Amino acid sequence: MPDLNAAQVALRQGLGDVLDRGRPAGVFHLEVGGPGSVPALRGLDLPELHLDLLPGPPDGTQRAVLGALGYQPVGAEWVHPGGWRLVLPDATSGWRAAQQSLRRLLSADLDAAKHYAQVFREAGRQAADDALMPAAAAHHAATVGWRPAQFVAQALAPLGDTWLLAGGVALDLALGQVGRPHDDLDIAVDRDAQPTLLATLRDGGWRLDTPTDQGYAEWSAPLEPPQHQIHARHPGLPDALLADFLLTDLSDGVWRFRRDPAVTLPLEQARRRSADGLPYLAPEIVLLFKSRSAQAAGDLRGKDAADAERVLPTLPGPARVWLREALERTAPGHPWLSRL
Repeated sequence: MPDLNAAQVALRQGLGDVLDRGRPAGVFHLEVGGPGSVPALRGLDLPELHLDLLPGPPDGTQRAVLGALGYQPVGAEWVHPGGWRLVLPDATSGWRAAQQSLRRLLSADLDAAKHYAQVFREAGRQAADDALMPAAAAHHAATVGWRPAQFVAQALAPLGDTWLLAGGVALDLALGQVGRPHDDLDIAVDRDAQPTLLATLRDGGWRLDTPTDQGYAEWSAPLEPPQHQIHARHPGLPDALLADFLLTDLSDGVWRFRRDPAVTLPLEQARRRSADGLPYLAPEIVLLFKSRSAQAAGDLRGKDAADAERVLPTLPGPARVWLREALERTAPGHPWLSRL
């Protein structure tokens, strides 16, 4: 097996590390992946490094750095003569998290690894991934499950009712089952609760950053609009890169849409609770946030489209009416309107 630890160090040194703060470009996340990195599948394929690079696809300077480190572009990937490839996944697709769940299954289950190898040799990488991905999702649900959300809930106990799980995790909670692995956990927090949030997380050993145009800056004081995002990392947070705190106006018992404060919902309807008491944002609100990817890019992000397929059919009548009216106001012509 190539020395992938040394390769990661070289990439962070050459491209810069966003976690160093004050860098608008560089490595956001980097990890070993691919079936070739699984001991039982060694030799089946090259091991991989999965690189999340900011601000996006490598620019000329970053491409020159990769070339100086020995990487050669082959299609959308970069191959190193030392015997591994570098993959820059689409951060909007959920591919990285899905690949890691697949790698854990193949590492833990020899029969699954043998099945994967058979399909790989007969039909190629994509077919093998597709064949084993449902089992990987089930393995993730059984071994990881709600632990990331429970870890965050325990950390946020001092905040009382001023926060809710959001994003894909909230949709999982609404459906009562973990549907897919998540890169991070979205958490809506009342903007007025920032002092308590800051003290609680700092005392709990979290690393706290707020994204800016210049890269990460340490979060050490309450943010003012339009700033609304805090990235929190903790070594004990299971199977997630970070907790993504999203400051939200929850004043006077009303949830307000950050992108259009005229879109509201009483907090008693916006807040739901799972069977074991985890607070989460109502699924119609989560889908409203996810609808923006089609509005901004002309097409839905892969994971947002998949979430909509899972959740839209389950929305009760009042939630469908609310979402339809919200979309008609914020995203006229959105493809989901025909389904509401």
